Amino acid sequence: MSYVFEHLDLIEQTLKRSPFGLITDVDGTISKTAPTPQEAKVSPLCRYYLSSLCNHLALIAAISGRPAVEVRNMIKIDGMVYIGNHGLERWAEGHSEFSKNAQDYSGIIKSAIEELTPLLSIEGISIQDKGITATIHYRLCPEPQLVEREIITAIEASPQASSLRIIKERMAIDLLPPVKADKGTTILDLIQEYNLQGGIYLGDDVTDIDAFRAIRAACSDLNFQGFAIGIVSPEMPENLVAEADFTLNGVSDVEHFLKWMSLYLAPLA
Repeated sequence: MSYVFEHLDLIEQTLKRSPFGLITDVDGTISKTAPTPQEAKVSPLCRYYLSSLCNHLALIAAISGRPAVEVRNMIKIDGMVYIGNHGLERWAEGHSEFSKNAQDYSGIIKSAIEELTPLLSIEGISIQDKGITATIHYRLCPEPQLVEREIITAIEASPQASSLRIIKERMAIDLLPPVKADKGTTILDLIQEYNLQGGIYLGDDVTDIDAFRAIRAACSDLNFQGFAIGIVSPEMPENLVAEADFTLNGVSDVEHFLKWMSLYLAPLA
């Protein structure tokens, strides 16, 4: 495990590349994990330093499993790029733009939610309709591991839900259209769109691993140098650290890292 504050010399070298981008996950990275999605709040310090970094970097982006408009409303920084639904939509000029074919599955998502409605009889379960995706939350269940198996069984028995892409996250299961779009493809698209020569990605969950791998692929295949930083927590996926270049310990450490970046870049402006 390589702690990022023990390797700031490598980060400094990468930050000298231009154009440079910083891309971050939201929940568990710049917002502490909350009992429900509605209770989560972006750290004020993270917001402050992200806003500051917008003055120094070519791209500051947030990517989340939440709908893009929700990500925008949580962070509220003009000048940032907001990607929602694990890379399936992007907030631009006051509205969401969807990945090719993603909207075709909105009806299937709604039908899948209807077929899974009996799960709501289990204490602590909620189903979040996110338009082109859905998430089944079970963090508040008294026995989450047992409930997870019940959810998987219900999905397998549902004709509509079983036709979708299933991702198990931290106390949540996502239902997504089976289209080729995820955080990894989004990272590669942003690198090429902004002609980035360097970049950093921050993330803490299983879908962020696609982004970590995309950073490595860009370093290998493009004129790009960057690092994937995993945010360590008790609930992190087992292989998160193995896939990351460096680590930070929770949201408070992310605050310190963003502060360090802001202070380092300010004299270079």
